[in-house]
Formats: sequence, structure tokens, C-alpha cells
Amino acid sequence: MKPSTIVFAMLPIISNAYKGDMTHYTPGLGSCGYNDAPSGGRDVVALSREMMNNGPNPNLNPKCGSKITIYNPSTKERHTATIVDTCWGCKKEDIDVNVELFYKVAPNGDGRVHGIMWNGKKVGGGKLPGAQQLVVQGGGV
Repeated sequence: MKPSTIVFAMLPIISNAYKGDMTHYTPGLGSCGYNDAPSGGRDVVALSREMMNNGPNPNLNPKCGSKITIYNPSTKERHTATIVDTCWGCKKEDIDVNVELFYKVAPNGDGRVHGIMWNGKKVGGGKLPGAQQLVVQGGGV
């Protein structure tokens, strides 16, 4: 009997992007210390308490001012938003965005959209569908 060789290949594990519900809110003075009044003109997002993991002074959270990319599997479109706040009513992977961004991401949404995917350089999350790499930017405001 001739000995045989078994070869095991190590394949990288690719994690999926975060996936949760998306709701909308009217931004104001958020937990990051930025005042994004409705006429602020930029697309902003609040992450769940669990994702933000704020310390004693949430203004110093390194996630504040960083970007996430939001992907709607129904429309196959991507949008970028700046993290400015904590969503106290969100489950871990849910996000809360300003109204204008909500209707860009989900033009037919009724206030809550299920299955929205997202990731970000400072918050993690794996690849979004069709992405070669994370499509995010870091940095401040």
C-alpha cells in the first residue's frame, strides 16, 4: 500500500457586514458633542449603545466623527454617514440616521427598514456584497 498525502488548505474567514434595522431621527446635540441640527446638511448616524461602548465622556469616543458605509440589499446602493450619536433604543446592529439619509437609502421606507447592512473602519464589520474591500473613510469632522 502506497502512502497518500492529504493537503489541507487554510481559507480566510470573511465575516459579513453588520446587519440590522435602520430607523430615522432628528439629530441635535448628540453624544459625540456635535450639534447636527436638521439643516446641518451632512448625513449622520447613531449607533447602538453596545456598538458605541461610550466611556465616562462620550465626546472622547474614538468612533465619533468616523464614517460608516450603509448598503441596502434591495436597491444595491451605498451611502456614507458620519457617526455622531448613540441610539439608546437600537439593538446591537441597528442604526438610526437623519431623515434625509433614510430616504436616500430606502426611498420607499416607512420609518423602519429591515436587513440594512453596514460597516466601518473604526467599528468593524466585514465586506458588503459586491465590495472588494471596506469602502469607508476614517478621520474626524
